[in-house]
Amino acid sequence: MAHRNQRSLAVTARSGRLGCIVVDDGDLVIWDTSEKGAGSAEEAGLKLKDWIAEFAPDVLVTENPDAPGRKRGLQIDILKRFDAIGQELPIINLLVRRRQSFRNAYEEAADLARQFPDLAMMVPAKPPIWGNEPYNLILFEALVLMREAGLLKALGEGNGIQDF
Repeated sequence: MAHRNQRSLAVTARSGRLGCIVVDDGDLVIWDTSEKGAGSAEEAGLKLKDWIAEFAPDVLVTENPDAPGRKRGLQIDILKRFDAIGQELPIINLLVRRRQSFRNAYEEAADLARQFPDLAMMVPAKPPIWGNEPYNLILFEALVLMREAGLLKALGEGNGIQDF
């Protein structure tokens, strides 16, 4: 019987957008975003089902909507819908508590880029207070959820790179 790597899908919601990343056996392989899916919990659920059909994950990772955090209103409803969908499927459904280890999401994104140098060029700069949040910030939030779930390999782990 052929061995299949574990494939994990992390999804999250921020104001006006959804984001997902796919990790295959600990390695980041895909990321995607959606504005349309963030309009309502129902639309978000449909987008999640599309991502699940496309990426065929073994594990779904979402933020726990009942844990204290910075999510409010529609974002909580979306996270609850993600959990409900995960409960219906024959996959592992992980609800992760999002810990705030950094002063802001921009510092957290920079820290992740140190662990995953290929992402360094995607780290958004913090906009002025009157500016809009960078679109790709949600990808880093999904990456944080995957890290919190323990499903990411650290740089050099299991890929032939060794620390001396």
